[in-house]
Amino acid sequence: MSHERYRALALVALVPHFPDVLPQALDCATGIWDEEHRADALVALAPHFPDLLPQVLDCARGLDHEYSRALALVALAPHFPDLLPQALDCATGISHEYSRAKALVALAPYLPDLLPQALDCAIGLDHEFHRALALGDLAPHFPDLLPQALDCATGISDEYNRVRALVALAPHLPEVLPQALDCAIGLDHEYSRAHALVALAPHLPDVLPQALDCAIGLDHEFHRALALGDLAPHLPDVLLPQALDCARGLSDQFHRALALGALAPHLPDVLLPQALDCAIGISDQFHRADALVALAPHFPDLLPEALDCARGLSHEYYRASALQGLIKRLTPSSVDFPFWQKILDALASLTRPNFLRALPELAPLIIKFGGIEALRETVAAVDDVSRWWK
Repeated sequence: MSHERYRALALVALVPHFPDVLPQALDCATGIWDEEHRADALVALAPHFPDLLPQVLDCARGLDHEYSRALALVALAPHFPDLLPQALDCATGISHEYSRAKALVALAPYLPDLLPQALDCAIGLDHEFHRALALGDLAPHFPDLLPQALDCATGISDEYNRVRALVALAPHLPEVLPQALDCAIGLDHEYSRAHALVALAPHLPDVLPQALDCAIGLDHEFHRALALGDLAPHLPDVLLPQALDCARGLSDQFHRALALGALAPHLPDVLLPQALDCAIGISDQFHRADALVALAPHFPDLLPEALDCARGLSHEYYRASALQGLIKRLTPSSVDFPFWQKILDALASLTRPNFLRALPELAPLIIKFGGIEALRETVAAVDDVSRWWK
């Protein structure tokens, strides 16, 4: 199995570090068997290869799935203006109404004359929530549409969807925020109410204490962990101790690790030891690895323990996930050569697709310890192995 898709994605991601890899990335992308994945890879490469555009266009035109075909054509539009009429034909021919509206909205910035048609399509959507979202998506391009979008949003019968639509409009209509807040507070379902308040929090800082209280009060631990994670980036320092106490109090280890991982980047130094104690106390190895990986950037001495925990996971899916999460948080300054060797040893246990997913994140470290030549040799080795397995 050649795993051309994974290799192509890895090579494309390496381009900023190593532009010389472009020809290999192109060769790999054109060899992808699945047409949708091939189109995705070719579209990603198109800005680097203007001569490639006709081939990418043929690939996009040949996609069987109508929405994928429309999106591929839309993605090519900035590079291929003559393609716009064809992209429009493809978009208008999509049978699924919401997908058709999304494709038309995506095309609108390139075809201003299309706005009335996109508007008609959005207004005509049967599903009221989809209709409100489509109108909201059009709002930046069609300011005169905002009153109509607001009427549509306020007319949504389902209260939770009404709040979501109002929140989507909030960046364009700040005056709608009090109405959205009243609607959110009035939601009967506790999770919907918490989710709506969390969504409003970035726009209404004064609602943060209420949103946190609502999140903490959720009966379902998983919902509580998710709500804490969504709130974490917006909480001021004064509310973070309360959020951390809630996370530490979650009885399920997965939920506790999930909440700790979300809170970790935002915790002040004074709270980090408590979070670390909580993470170390998680008995499940995978969940402990997740929590330790999230905290590792704050505790450089924790990196070896986080790595040991990650590479000790027996199931490769979990091991790969933990290792990739750790690698994303590493910087060249945080890794010495002995630790680099341990990272390579851990990655050697992964299958090729999982290794290829991690490869772009490794590029700065490869360059640190071996220079650009080491990265070139790594790419060549991946290419050699791919040919052997074809």
